[in-house]
Amino acid sequence: MSDLFRSATWALFLWIGFATGEASGLVIYRFGGEALAPPPEASGEGVDFIQLSWTDIEANRGGKATEVGLDSASIWPLKRDPDFNIAPGIEEKGGAHLRPNINREVWDGDTGVFWLAEKYICAQFRGRGSCTDDFGRQGTANIFLGSRYRIDRIRVISGLTDPSRTVRTFRVHIGQLPVGISFSLTPEPLSPWIVEVRDNREQILDVPILAHEDVEFVQVTVGEHGEDWEVNEIEIYAKGFAEQATYISNILDFGQPMAWGDLRWSGRQDPKAQVLIQSRSGQDEDPDLFWRFTGRGDEKTPVSRTDYAKLAVGEKAGTGYDQANWTFWSSPYAFADSSGTPVVSLSPRRYLQLRVDFLPQDDDGGQVDFLEVRASPPVATQLVGEVWPVEATVGQPQQFTYVLRPTLGVDSGGFDRLEVTTTAQLGPVTQVRIGDEPVDYAVEAAELHRVVVSIPRLTAQDSGALVEVVFEAEVLRYGSAFSVRVWDSAQPLEVPQSVQEGDATPAYEDNRVWVATKVEHQDVLQIEEGPAVLTPNGDAHNDVVGLEYSLVELTDPSWVEVAVWDLSGRRVRQVYEGLDDVGIYERMWDGRDASGRLVPPGLYLYRVSVDTDRQTVEVVKPLHVAY
Repeated sequence: MSDLFRSATWALFLWIGFATGEASGLVIYRFGGEALAPPPEASGEGVDFIQLSWTDIEANRGGKATEVGLDSASIWPLKRDPDFNIAPGIEEKGGAHLRPNINREVWDGDTGVFWLAEKYICAQFRGRGSCTDDFGRQGTANIFLGSRYRIDRIRVISGLTDPSRTVRTFRVHIGQLPVGISFSLTPEPLSPWIVEVRDNREQILDVPILAHEDVEFVQVTVGEHGEDWEVNEIEIYAKGFAEQATYISNILDFGQPMAWGDLRWSGRQDPKAQVLIQSRSGQDEDPDLFWRFTGRGDEKTPVSRTDYAKLAVGEKAGTGYDQANWTFWSSPYAFADSSGTPVVSLSPRRYLQLRVDFLPQDDDGGQVDFLEVRASPPVATQLVGEVWPVEATVGQPQQFTYVLRPTLGVDSGGFDRLEVTTTAQLGPVTQVRIGDEPVDYAVEAAELHRVVVSIPRLTAQDSGALVEVVFEAEVLRYGSAFSVRVWDSAQPLEVPQSVQEGDATPAYEDNRVWVATKVEHQDVLQIEEGPAVLTPNGDAHNDVVGLEYSLVELTDPSWVEVAVWDLSGRRVRQVYEGLDDVGIYERMWDGRDASGRLVPPGLYLYRVSVDTDRQTVEVVKPLHVAY
């Protein structure tokens, strides 16, 4: 069965199921990984698993693959073929030739058609701004590649029909497209040049290009000459990965608004590269708007994507993004969360689209083998929530209230479970109220950053009633958010539904689910007062010491180093170095130096340093070693 037929069959099945009120409780879409077994939950009753191929890309359904290698099993960023000349057909890749009617022949891949570089002597043009020493505007051949390439070599072919017309002298400049350059004028020779060749006698000359950053513009300038030179071809060869490779899935139509569950994937992200996975959701079948001129002045009318493609150039009135019905692409999901992370795009929504960007560096790339998304019919028509208070003292336990206002229709399944997750450190839940009245509740799961609470079931008759969960938490950084999901415990295979930030109650003004921190408590690095003590004598008491520190107010993981020094300023031992996010850490030291020997007793210092994007913060504390 073809991927296209399979996709169409599934769409019809969804329509029949939703139309008859027999929609599946859990839907799992998987892109790629066709050799893998379905996920374990796919064998459960009421679960529909749909296997799609990465190659199922249809432009009219929003699918797109740029600089991506793909098969039914995986996607990956393309590597350049070092034996493939990238110059011909550059317009199809978004590139252009500057003043193409002058020397376009050198880029067309046909050595039988040449650019006759007529003789010129720079001395005749000095003072007119068209020469740089003995290289003039008349000798430049220029190409904009349309995207960035790591150029490996350039081949200059000249004098094939008459060896006496072989190019003797030339320079090569590579870089970004110069600011303000005109595509209709021949640019002057640019500097700095990366290669200069003089007294060439080779009709086919390969010029290696030294290591450099990816570039998008090439200029080859032939030097002044007293006889016409015949340039048959200039070929450009690149190596390494494309600067960016992008895969955008077809838009998934679930037939009705759905609650998004977890996003899961399997693949590889090489150390220097990035693999960015994003999502967006919509209420109609196309996130783009298309406009057609009506013929009455600047008046325009909306048309479909298909009809827009059929319009003449003068009839097209432009495109736009349908912000009213589609979210923007989400922030990238952390690649390390491949085992499952909640889809953050707005729900309930009928349509969902996924995107994978590869950002290679040097020889590091990546690969995604499969990408799975889960969805279920929502338990509520709408869920709006906010937290209070919205300002906290860093590192101090404080009471918070999360307020949720559900909208539940007659077809809504309702819910009786509520989950709070946050980067803050959670304490106990102290009360749950529904409609201002305290109710019985039970804590089903309590973790450092997550708590699950069972509450009395809410159904259609409870629509609009406020649900308030009171709990303690210790905020460690500015912008700590509290995310809430709800679900029906009677439907264990269905995905939880996320609560959207908004105005849940007029009692609180800020209408947000994240917490700011007071300015006076925004130190990045905190260490408890008092010296550390170590007695490494083998009695199992204080044989190792924990060097503790707390990180707060970090927006991203930062580089941390923990080291022990003696009083002369000599580093005794590098205890730890690595990337840490906000949290409380303890790094263990056993009293030994870098060579593995026990240090002499005495007073030492341990230093913790944190490199952030704004500053480097260091704290030094005493450390006593005794036997």
